[in-house]
Amino acid sequence: MSGARLLPAALALAVVASALGVVYTSHLARRLYGELVRLERARDALEVEWGRLQLEQSTWATHARIERLARERLRMRMPRPEEIVVVRP
Repeated sequence: MSGARLLPAALALAVVASALGVVYTSHLARRLYGELVRLERARDALEVEWGRLQLEQSTWATHARIERLARERLRMRMPRPEEIVVVRP
C-alpha cells in the first residue's frame, strides 16, 4: 500500500516542481528580453553618435581647412617656382 501512495505523491511533487521551473524560466526570459531591448537601444544611440563623430572628424580634416590654418596660424605659403628643388636618385 505504501508504494501505491508514494507514486501519486511523487508525481504531484514532480508536476509542482515542473510548474515552478516553467514560471522561473518564463520570468528569466522576460527579464533577459528587457535587457536585450535596453542594450539594443544603447547600441543604436552609440552608432548614431559614432556617425556624428565621423562626420565631425571629416569636417575638421578637410584640405581647405588645413591649408587655411597653415597660412593663418603657421604663416606658411606655397613656394615660388625658383624655391623648388628637385632631388633625383
